[in-house]
Amino acid sequence: MQGSITWNELGVFIIFVFFAVAGGYAVITLKNVNRLVKEAAGLLQKNKDQLNEIIPNIHEISVNTKSMSKNLKKSVEEAGEAVRTISHETTDTVLTITETADSLAKYALVIGEIVQIVVNMFSSSEKGVK
Repeated sequence: MQGSITWNELGVFIIFVFFAVAGGYAVITLKNVNRLVKEAAGLLQKNKDQLNEIIPNIHEISVNTKSMSKNLKKSVEEAGEAVRTISHETTDTVLTITETADSLAKYALVIGEIVQIVVNMFSSSEKGVK
């Protein structure tokens, strides 16, 4: 007994096998999705009271977080401004001290010159007296 298969029949068989495998895969996937949906529904039902408490507070938490971030930004800006002011004042103070020290050094030189002139005057007059 001999049988023959046409190309048409082979093509139909391959397409049938493909759809059978794809259908089996689709059934397994839908079964897994259904199980996942049941688990999610069970979790939601189990935590319903906690969710009912949390959900209304989310807006308040969001508003508080926004307010805190604004206050923090303002505080950081104020601290930065204070640091800049202190730095500027410190620089001015150092410059003033430097200028004062330079002035004192000049006064000391002038006083030293005056003392030297007075000493030289008295030394000259003593040499002339002898």
